[in-house]
Amino acid sequence: MLSFPPLLHQFKTKKNEVFKIKLLGLALLAMALFTACDKDDEDKSPGVEIVDFGASPSASIITTGEVSVITENTARFHTFNFDVAPYTVTIVETKNKVVVVNLGPAPVFAAELKTYIDEINKPGAVIITHNHGDHYGGAGSFTDWDIYAETTVANQLNGTEDFTNVYPNNVIGVSGNQIIGELEFSFNKVSNAETGENGYFFNEEHKIVFPGDLVYNLTHIYLREYTPNDGEDEIDNWIAGLNLLKTEFSTYNHLFVGHNGSRSDVTVVIEENIDYLMNAQAILKGNQQLTNGGSATTQQEVVDELLLLYPNYKVGGLMLSLPDAFFPGDPGADWF
Repeated sequence: MLSFPPLLHQFKTKKNEVFKIKLLGLALLAMALFTACDKDDEDKSPGVEIVDFGASPSASIITTGEVSVITENTARFHTFNFDVAPYTVTIVETKNKVVVVNLGPAPVFAAELKTYIDEINKPGAVIITHNHGDHYGGAGSFTDWDIYAETTVANQLNGTEDFTNVYPNNVIGVSGNQIIGELEFSFNKVSNAETGENGYFFNEEHKIVFPGDLVYNLTHIYLREYTPNDGEDEIDNWIAGLNLLKTEFSTYNHLFVGHNGSRSDVTVVIEENIDYLMNAQAILKGNQQLTNGGSATTQQEVVDELLLLYPNYKVGGLMLSLPDAFFPGDPGADWF
């Protein structure tokens, strides 16, 4: 018969071995669960792609204006305001390419812009929003790049001698969607508003919209082509177009305009433009008295009143409605 102490020792030894085996089993189970959970987390959150753009080119390159930069995960936006108007150019930079939106009014601006882009050192293309010289004047610096525009705007540019003199290639017309650079852009237009054909385009992935001169940012609007006595009311068309943009892009992140940079409060800036246009229309039609009394009967009175109503706005294109604006003897806007 075994004595009690050896039996007790044997029991304790077996108990410890069982305990150790249980601990090992629990550890393996925990590791398996952790690995499974970790894999589930990876499957649910694959991670956000982030492009390392490096440092932006020096802002000191732009001596004729100012530059601001917005960097997001896979896109970087460089916005330039040249001169007092101000004329705005925007670069959309992705991992491997750039897209330049509009080119400013003058070769001197474009030369600085080209130097800045050369520092980014990526191939690119250009998009022009509409057929006004202050948005294509710098095209001569980009003759080795493709230029795109909404189809009707492209046809206008290709038939405009001032443009073809500086850019000998055909502008590529786009109706609907087109991949330019590394992004898919959708093109559309509003007719008979700020000018005959106002192209605009957007990218749904980054929620960015480029309305050209359909939207101004805290800048006096170009009203030269408004002809209230010629039947179709361009401001009515313009406001209808703005309401469409407000509905379509109210949730977008950035709106890059043709004059004075960009805004992230898309709905607010569009409503500011509607307010401005409604005041201008009422003044021009004699439905709204001037601050100092009476109704406007000259271009100068309209300009003075809008300057009074919007004292913090940049000059913009409003002055181009005055007599002698484009050449000696120029009669000015056909408002009355």
